[in-house]
Amino acid sequence: MSLLYLLHYDFMRYALISGLLLGPTCALLGVFVNLRGMAFFSDALAHAALTGVALGFLINAWTGWNLDPSVYVLFFSCLLALGMGWLSHRTPLARDTITALTFTGSVAIGVILISLLGKHRLLESLLFGSIYANGPDDIVRQTLLALAVALFFLLQLRAFTLATLDPELARARGVRTALLHYLFSLLVAAAVTVGLNMLGALLLSALIVMPAAAARVVTHSFRGLLLGALLLGLFAPPLGIALSATLNLPTGPAIVLIHVVAFAVCQIRHLATHRTNGIPIITPSQHQLLPPKENTYET
Repeated sequence: MSLLYLLHYDFMRYALISGLLLGPTCALLGVFVNLRGMAFFSDALAHAALTGVALGFLINAWTGWNLDPSVYVLFFSCLLALGMGWLSHRTPLARDTITALTFTGSVAIGVILISLLGKHRLLESLLFGSIYANGPDDIVRQTLLALAVALFFLLQLRAFTLATLDPELARARGVRTALLHYLFSLLVAAAVTVGLNMLGALLLSALIVMPAAAARVVTHSFRGLLLGALLLGLFAPPLGIALSATLNLPTGPAIVLIHVVAFAVCQIRHLATHRTNGIPIITPSQHQLLPPKENTYET
């Protein structure tokens, strides 16, 4: 069955619209997730959705409410994001330690609650997602998320970039770095909640992390990093959907596969360019001796 024929169906059109909205939005967030060392943070929030959904079912059962589980996921993810941000500022623990603690704890609680509720099939949909399950309401939520992210960066791009690359200088210039960090964490939590249907908890962080990671390999300017990540985020979901429809593959993994191939191509180009120019390739052990890569970007 051809891709053009499938476009006659609403579920395929919604899937493409969803990919075109979430891809660039998550990629833009992913630029700063990478620069701020928060890749594991987005993965932890995605897996914490298990607990948010389970709590939603429990609260609906106790109160008689009939709220969409995504409301509870959003609330729990935002609360968790704020909690991790608060702990990183108020305790001597490293950020990755805090993320690991909240990640494992929330997943354990979520799995236990889902098991007690007897909704074992819910685990599969949460872990793997289905972009074809998107409907008009999901498209509205994704559009609102894209607008919120765009508004945040339109208003705060320079200040947030400075707070990311040189927090001490940003504070000296009066930038409220802690507030910006909390707002950014909330946007990542909202992106995780809204994008859960697309790739599921296991693969969603790839949509955030991988476009910026691939662009960062081949560019040496901050503007190039932003543009490269946005382009990869824009084209990878439609290509993944097309690959899935053509070869009858699972759609979520197909989208991630496109990102993996893009990263591999960027890395090969990077290695080939360095060898051609006679520049030594930095190994991971040598890289630790260099200044942080964030400081090499032009703002």
